[in-house]
Amino acid sequence: MKYTFPLCILLALCLSVHTTAQQNSESLTTDLRWRNIGPANMMGRIAAVEALNTDYRTVLVASASGGVFKSTNAGITWTPIFDDYGAGSIGAVAFFQPNPDIIWVGTGESANRNSSAYGDGIYKSTDGGKTFQNMGLETTHQIAEIATHPTNPDIAYVAAVGHLWGYSGERGLFKTTDGGKTWEKLTNGLPTAVSSGCTEIIMHPENPDVLFAGFYERLRQPASFKSGGPNGGLFKSEDGGKSWRKITNGLAEGESGMIDVSIHLKNPDIMVMAYEADENIPEGKPGSGVYRSDDGGESWKFLLKHAVRPFYHGQIQIDPLDDDLIYVVSRGFMISRDGGKSFQPPRWRADGGDDHDMWIAPYDSKIMYMATDQGARLTIDGGQNFLSFNNMAIGQYYAVGVDMRKPYWVIGGLQDNGLWMGPSNSRERRGILNEHNTWVAEGDGFHAQIDPTDWRTIYTVNHVGFVARQNVETREYAFITPTPETVVNFKDYFDPNYPETHNWYSIYPGERWFFREDPERPLLPPQFRFNWSTPFIISPNHPQTVYFGSNHLFRSTDRGDSWRIISPDLTTNDPKLRNTSKGGGLTNSNTGGENHFTIMTISESPLNDQVVWVGTDDGNVQVTRNGGESWTNVKKNFPGIPEKIWVSRVEASHHVEGRVYVTFDNHRFDDNKPYVFVSDDFGKNWKDISSNLPEKYSVYVIKEDPEQEGLLYLGSEESVYTSLDNGKSWINMRNNLPTVAIYDLVVHPRDGDLIAGTHGRSIWIMDDLSPLRQMSAEVAKKQLHLFKPKEATKWITIDTGRKQPAFEFRGENPPSGAIVNFYVGQQTSDSATIAVKTLQGEKVFEQKIAVHQGINRTIWPLSGRGMERFYPVSQETMYTYKTHLQWVINELKNRVKKKELIAGLKPISDKLAKAATIDELNAVRSDLVTGYASYAGGETFFGPKPKFSIDEGNYIVSIALGGETVEESIEVENDPLIEE
Repeated sequence: MKYTFPLCILLALCLSVHTTAQQNSESLTTDLRWRNIGPANMMGRIAAVEALNTDYRTVLVASASGGVFKSTNAGITWTPIFDDYGAGSIGAVAFFQPNPDIIWVGTGESANRNSSAYGDGIYKSTDGGKTFQNMGLETTHQIAEIATHPTNPDIAYVAAVGHLWGYSGERGLFKTTDGGKTWEKLTNGLPTAVSSGCTEIIMHPENPDVLFAGFYERLRQPASFKSGGPNGGLFKSEDGGKSWRKITNGLAEGESGMIDVSIHLKNPDIMVMAYEADENIPEGKPGSGVYRSDDGGESWKFLLKHAVRPFYHGQIQIDPLDDDLIYVVSRGFMISRDGGKSFQPPRWRADGGDDHDMWIAPYDSKIMYMATDQGARLTIDGGQNFLSFNNMAIGQYYAVGVDMRKPYWVIGGLQDNGLWMGPSNSRERRGILNEHNTWVAEGDGFHAQIDPTDWRTIYTVNHVGFVARQNVETREYAFITPTPETVVNFKDYFDPNYPETHNWYSIYPGERWFFREDPERPLLPPQFRFNWSTPFIISPNHPQTVYFGSNHLFRSTDRGDSWRIISPDLTTNDPKLRNTSKGGGLTNSNTGGENHFTIMTISESPLNDQVVWVGTDDGNVQVTRNGGESWTNVKKNFPGIPEKIWVSRVEASHHVEGRVYVTFDNHRFDDNKPYVFVSDDFGKNWKDISSNLPEKYSVYVIKEDPEQEGLLYLGSEESVYTSLDNGKSWINMRNNLPTVAIYDLVVHPRDGDLIAGTHGRSIWIMDDLSPLRQMSAEVAKKQLHLFKPKEATKWITIDTGRKQPAFEFRGENPPSGAIVNFYVGQQTSDSATIAVKTLQGEKVFEQKIAVHQGINRTIWPLSGRGMERFYPVSQETMYTYKTHLQWVINELKNRVKKKELIAGLKPISDKLAKAATIDELNAVRSDLVTGYASYAGGETFFGPKPKFSIDEGNYIVSIALGGETVEESIEVENDPLIEE
């Protein structure tokens, strides 16, 4: 059902509803809760891992973008301990080892990726992670390491590498001597350049006054990345950080980059270091790679040239007990077993890769935790076997899509973890398990869509512009990336004199990543550029029509078998920056993350297939009103936006043909403000609707509700917001959602659920948007209002047998029953009563419920155990049941011959005579079945227990509160499986 209100009513709603919301801290939507459906199969990038030095079972895992998890049983179970604070991106964690109740968390992942997010300083817990307090350094953005004093809880050091995308804010090495109340920036002998941050701080295990710090320069921009510079290096202090001197003896000459140091616990004079230098330093000279010191860090010996993306990995560990064992923690993981004389790849298989951190137990070095792009790993036998912790749902989704099955499935692509899909409802009583999810393609996964008319047909996008179509049931697939052979008008756009070659990649993208098969199809020439996350959409008007974006827009009307270019280059096409082959700084590294001057977002109008909007990563917003024959760049019409800002989303309206919503994300220019706009005239004029959104969180996605005009949903770096008044004001709908980046939102077109693809905590669903769709100024004036319920499905329950009781992720299924939403205007201490009756007036359910101001949500259970306590039993049912049980007793008197059994019927008969409730009658039946089953005589004898289950059909639901009663009709349908 569609509810339409004039804009003036919606504006009035702002004054009534949002005043209430502000006064009651988002109380309007408190009951609209999220449920996490996972998956946890593939996990996500881990930035750091830390365990107790005396007991590896107590461990902290810092998710790169999903918060902090703690376990006290070596990962059998995990508790998220950092869900309600200012950042989901984590760079470092540390126990104060003598008292593990003291935990430090440094926010902002420091891995320097194009997808690395930012934090808001250093946090501290003194109760084992139950609560945290922000202790400052809020503008550092990214914290790489934390070092705690071995005995004094008040002394700690923080290595802040600083802003990744600019040189604002604080960076460097900071020390506290009062438990974090105040911080001193250490500078005496350390680099002070605005570009130089601290990426390493490590303390001598026997003398806490001896410290080593690694300083590092790096800068990302949308089309470039530079790692290293003259203002970095290794520094040593012998007076607790009061003074420092630079260590250069034996190290590579020239500029330095990423630095990581590990000190041997048994003999601290032995140290190893991963040191980034110019990868072009000639052989025979100290260069980029692995070094060893045997004199406490005063001089170093070059052991191994190793330059595998050190900006992203660049970590090292030495075994705390055996100095012959050195681990180069990297995508190119290497091990030395002879103190650095030789190095070999590991013999183990950890099913990880892209390693980022390693913790080795100081008392038993066969116990190791690994932090990888594919989650956390544990070995307790020195790497012979690994346990993967796929019980934390920390998937880093870029984009999600849904199908039209019932229940619907969700598909999406993840950072370095392929593309997966799984159900929104498993029907399994234990929840949505990893086994319910399925892998559909490999590589870095991005956009993914499902044909709305055929759930078997899915589309998946891999990094840097490759797309495939697949029958998910048979797993037959077709590569449908546009090529010179499949673009029908390719010759009209091909420029044989284009002055550049293809980008050089350090890790080559391609269709081979999807299914581990290389079709060796021809590539488009270099004049066609594709973003790291290339947009792909299905037309909302014609499901056989799909769009794919490079710097040109491609359209196919046959599901990708052939393509037509329907636009010129829609970007600014800056020749100075468009080829990123030489990126990376000291170490040449290009995997596509800096590909620029590309289309980032596409939206076809649901009202007119000739109207298509495109947003680019260099700030252009382009529109065609004639199916691509001509285009208009409306960027100049936006008020007050930066010149080269990234367009994160365009959303063509479902209600007004000329209306479009646009969000910009400028964090790649060190600007985290929200930029949100709407136009009603095809982009000629724009209105800023960022309103009361927080100033420090970038915006990644906006969606308009397809049924209710003026109802919007928005995803930012930390939460989901809704607006009931077309963006005049926003309500934070985080509720039970953890602080996490929201990269994509989908409103299910049939079910009206809101699906959030998070970059750090997998997929979350808010069931049933009906109350938001039906909220109005008139409703806000009432003390009690019952929203029209959506159709309820009586899902069957499937039990697939015994499962792990603990070491298993369990996503949450939708509520087992009908969702009933109602509004309460003013807070009251009274409880409400929900009741349901048939159309004939027979009451089938009644329950008292507590209420609060704002939207309330309660569940009418439709089936399941224990329902009898909710459902009133009619006198007719009680009489029929009791009469039958009396007949059974009388018949048994004729069938039973044993005297002791005949005598046993007397107390049962007395019990039946006194029975006044359904539970008491069930107890009588149980006594009869237990004692006299053998006398059933091969026929239905004892009769069934009454089943408390609602039949499909129409009912009336009512809410009574404070002398007022409101009611609405509701329809119940059976699970579609019953109909098949």
